[in-house]
Amino acid sequence: MSDRPYLDPDADPDAAPTAVRSCGACTICCKLVAVPETGKPNGAWCPACIPGTGCGIHAIRPQSCRNFECFWLMETAFPDDLRPDRCGVVVAFNDDPDSVVLHVDPDRPEAWRTEPGSHLVPALLRVYERLFIVCGDDRTMVTRAS
Repeated sequence: MSDRPYLDPDADPDAAPTAVRSCGACTICCKLVAVPETGKPNGAWCPACIPGTGCGIHAIRPQSCRNFECFWLMETAFPDDLRPDRCGVVVAFNDDPDSVVLHVDPDRPEAWRTEPGSHLVPALLRVYERLFIVCGDDRTMVTRAS
């Protein structure tokens, strides 16, 4: 496997993340990420989403949607083949600062284990202690080897 360093382990962890890319036609977070304000579970399309286009209620979308930015948006070192709709995995921050969540498309449950998504786990474990992998109702935790 090639070494694809997506994240800088020396980066300031307190720096506020900001999107440096645009979503384009990617709307898979609207399927994979839960929206607490509306009760939308992870793994189900948001009824306001227009797949491949964007949010149909963008101006009045819930706060959690306004706040959400995936790693692909924020990290320019993530290659284009890791755009979430292309690889089937959305990488997002977690409440725990030493872990992240990989939201995996239930229609592509092996996406985090096959290329290009398989490159995410070792790269993220260089920076984070734990990865939580969510695929529909399935949950897996992967930890950094000591």
